[in-house]
Amino acid sequence: MGSRRRKIWTDHHRQWLGYLTGLLQHVQSGRKIPLGPSEPSPQLATKIPAVLKPLRIAYCAPHPDDESLSGALALRLQLETGARVTVVAITLGRDEGQRQRRLRELESACSALGFDLVVPNAPHSMEEVTLPSRQNRRALWLRHRKMLQMAFEEIHPDLVFAPHHDDFNSTHIGTHYLVVDALRQYLAQKKQHAVMLAETEIWHQMNGPNLMVGIAPETVAIQLVAACEHAGEMLRNPYHILHACRLMDNVRRGSEVVGGQGAAAQPFSFAELYRISFVAGNKVVAAKPGGQMVGPEDPLDFALLKKWFWPGSGKVQ
Repeated sequence: MGSRRRKIWTDHHRQWLGYLTGLLQHVQSGRKIPLGPSEPSPQLATKIPAVLKPLRIAYCAPHPDDESLSGALALRLQLETGARVTVVAITLGRDEGQRQRRLRELESACSALGFDLVVPNAPHSMEEVTLPSRQNRRALWLRHRKMLQMAFEEIHPDLVFAPHHDDFNSTHIGTHYLVVDALRQYLAQKKQHAVMLAETEIWHQMNGPNLMVGIAPETVAIQLVAACEHAGEMLRNPYHILHACRLMDNVRRGSEVVGGQGAAAQPFSFAELYRISFVAGNKVVAAKPGGQMVGPEDPLDFALLKKWFWPGSGKVQ
């Protein structure tokens, strides 16, 4: 009996070891795919629907490459509804000597995604976009706020993406507060009622995500084409190699965190998590209670997002 039990263990262990070995081989095969920036830059080949008044999206990226790694919702809205996505490069990184290189990579990545690009204070970018700067360097912070406000005035966004307030990296955290501050000022100047805010996560899982967006493999591949244009960052830390694994784990986590404790696992493979709220007047307004899970083939547009999340009887402009 003991030998039979050991054989069962050995057989199962061998099968799972084979699974893991094969998985690692597939993951490592991604290292053979060339990194950019390509010459010329890759241009999105997927057709974007032509619409009369496209949804206007501002994706506020703390660093070059964030637009490629956490922008799946913006990408889906572009591909499925003709939304116009503009990446607002909050910084070009901390190292001044690398900023031209990172800007070139960012331009190439945005071309691969089909996104527009705005770089406030180009070619220098913003510096010290951190919570301590907001608290202790008021003049610098107000200059940054004005630059971002001017970008919003150019884009007229209906939907703005920014990291959540606890996303570990100091620039991610600072970007969150800068975006909210600039949006408040923008709304006050324009007398606009509200703008939808989609909070993203890269470095630290957010509390209370309320939207899980399923992503088809074809769309994840677009993200990876763009991410690989950021060669300097991918060589330093190969985010692109494990990007799909992170998206797979989001399905495991999001099925219950968004869908409710004990909810059934969703049947798709890749997803990104977001927390939707609204900047209205001088405050951030939470979405109405409840989470939404959207499969890769499910319809997704701005009207649905408003229907699911807008908490009041007023109108989101």
